[in-house]
Amino acid sequence: MGCGTGRSVLWWAERFRTRTEGVDPDERAIDAAENAARRAGLRDLVAFQTAPPTDLPHEAQVFDLTIVNALQLGVVEGRAVVRQAARVVRPMGTVVGIVPTWMRTPSADEQHLLTELGVRPRLPVEWKGMFRDAGVVELSVEEAALEGRWISPGWIGILLRAWRVARWRGLGAVMARPFRVYRELIMQRAVGLSLIKGTRWPHA
Repeated sequence: MGCGTGRSVLWWAERFRTRTEGVDPDERAIDAAENAARRAGLRDLVAFQTAPPTDLPHEAQVFDLTIVNALQLGVVEGRAVVRQAARVVRPMGTVVGIVPTWMRTPSADEQHLLTELGVRPRLPVEWKGMFRDAGVVELSVEEAALEGRWISPGWIGILLRAWRVARWRGLGAVMARPFRVYRELIMQRAVGLSLIKGTRWPHA
C-alpha cells in the first residue's frame, strides 16, 4: 500500500519469488511500476492497481502480509488505511507499517507545516492504537531509519507532488519555510520513521 513506482514490490518478488501486489493512488506511478516489472521480467509474479488506500480493491483475508508505506500515501486518514491493511490479511497474518512518527509532542504550527508538505506524523502511541483498533496485536515498534537517512527518498515524493499540483510555484513553496522546518525537525530527531509490526487476530 503506497507502492509508488513499484521498487519495493519488485524487490520482494525477485528476492523471495513470491506473488506480490502493489497499490497506489497515483495512476502515473502505477504505469511506471508496470513498465519496470516488464523490464525486470517479473510480470508473472507481480500485479499493480491504482486505488485509494482507504478502499482496497481486494477481497478480505487474501494476503499473508501487508505493508503500509505511509510516506507514499501522504495525509490520508491513518486509521482507515490500517483497517484496510488488516482487512485483506488472513487471520494470523502480518501487518507492517512504515510510518512517520513524532518523537515528542508537536506544536500546532509544526503539525500544520508538515501537513502542508503532505506528511502526517503521529505519536507512537497513536499508531499503536490504530493497529489495535484494527485487530492487529503483538505489536513491536522500532526505528526504521537512523539519523534522518530516510529524508532523501521522502524529498523526492514531496517534490513530485508539489510539481504535479502547482509546477514551479509548487516547488517554490516546498523550498520555503515548511521544507526547512521539516528538515530541522528530522535532524533534531523530533520526527522519525518507525516500523510497526503486528499479527492480525483471528477474531478481529
